Amino acid sequence: MSNPFHDPGAAKLLSKVREDITDLRGDVHKLLTYTTRYTLPKGARELAGTARHGLLNSRDYAAQQLRSLGTSAPRQAFGLLAGAAIVGLLAAGVYALAKSDCCRAARRIEDEEEAEELGI
Repeated sequence: MSNPFHDPGAAKLLSKVREDITDLRGDVHKLLTYTTRYTLPKGARELAGTARHGLLNSRDYAAQQLRSLGTSAPRQAFGLLAGAAIVGLLAAGVYALAKSDCCRAARRIEDEEEAEELGI
């Protein structure tokens, strides 16, 4: 008795699909193996090299900035001292003005009190 659903064309296509799936599994296995053994370690080495290079460049830049800071420190110190002196002079001027206004106002009050006492 023959199977009414038996179709030689469908059986042939199913066989081809089965072979393709087997080949695909093999190719995926090869891809994963190659990636884990060669591609990832190579990429990690390249990444580590890039990071090392960046750290060395940063170290050199920091050292250069420290050297330039050492040579410009006297100029910066002079600038800071000059700035502090200017601020000090301005503060002394403001204090003198405030004190003179305060003293003038106090003298005026004393004069008014004296005038009241004398009845002027």
